[in-house]
Amino acid sequence: MVRIIRLLVWSIFSIAVVSVSAQNGRLVSDELHAVSLEGNLIGDSPKRNVLVYLPPDYDKQTKIRYPVVYLLHGFSPAAEKTWITEDVGMKMNIRLMMDKLLAGKRVLPMIVVMPDASNKFGGSFYTDSVATGNWEDFITRELIGYIDRKYRTIPNAKSRGVAGHSMGGYAAIKLAMKHPDIYGAVYATSPCCLDAYPNREAPDSFMLEAANIKSWEEAEKASFFARTYLASAVAFSPNPAKPPFFADFPVTMRGEPESAAEQSQARWLANTPMWMVDQYRVNLMRLRGIAFDVGTQEDLLKSVLDFSDVLKRNKIKHTIEEFNGGHIDRTAERFETRAMPSFSRTLMFSRVRGGLR
Repeated sequence: MVRIIRLLVWSIFSIAVVSVSAQNGRLVSDELHAVSLEGNLIGDSPKRNVLVYLPPDYDKQTKIRYPVVYLLHGFSPAAEKTWITEDVGMKMNIRLMMDKLLAGKRVLPMIVVMPDASNKFGGSFYTDSVATGNWEDFITRELIGYIDRKYRTIPNAKSRGVAGHSMGGYAAIKLAMKHPDIYGAVYATSPCCLDAYPNREAPDSFMLEAANIKSWEEAEKASFFARTYLASAVAFSPNPAKPPFFADFPVTMRGEPESAAEQSQARWLANTPMWMVDQYRVNLMRLRGIAFDVGTQEDLLKSVLDFSDVLKRNKIKHTIEEFNGGHIDRTAERFETRAMPSFSRTLMFSRVRGGLR
């Protein structure tokens, strides 16, 4: 009798273990050689790390294809690892989060892709630049092509979303705006740079600090905002004739003609979502979902609210939410309760097991 009881307990335990493990997705560490980034002037490697989350049933349900959500990280040396680092920064673990959401039936199974878009400056702004490489091409063409070939995706815009935080939120909005044939929905948390309009008449101190940096050693010691501004200039207004950073600045520098700053400012505006909406209105209306959020204690609050007003003026449907907090506060919570569930509502899934609920 004792033996029978032990066998019964062991059987129950084994079933429980199998049941739990069946709810676990897996995180794949991948790498690809990015042709789009070859020959960049700052010498960054074209080899790029990519983290890929595969849902729990991916290996068993081999005939099922899945939507894909691309997560774009912010300006950070941790790059793609910001999505899996629980103890610092955004304090999130995308695998555990997705497993939890799937177990609670709050999202449908999807693949999540997290590329490394860092560079020598700290961030690429996901923008094509002769200085740092063609990051927009890499993310939107090369990376997506690679993922669609290697994994069982649903390879069309209706089943592909893009999301990001801060610099990544800026990029998610800009890329979705420009490429509705590639992305079907977008969610941005605390997107930066939506109104990156440098005031040449009264430049902020960090703009002048960045424009006066002469070496990589000085760049490493510069303030955070000066480094982000320097990285922005290299992305938005590159100049291959001006080493070591290969960038022009939208502020008038001593000894340089006024026209140089004016031209640089115009190039920045061409990469500023606030001023791109009118041009890309038809593209934006093709998207299945547009959503973003911002903290009430963020310096970005006004720019995000103003961006929403521009969308409203153009009669573009979108969702904006405010939360009580700062730039990286409650980020994991926002992705868990808002961003990832939003893609489950807006993207098109395979019609299996009764289809979408």
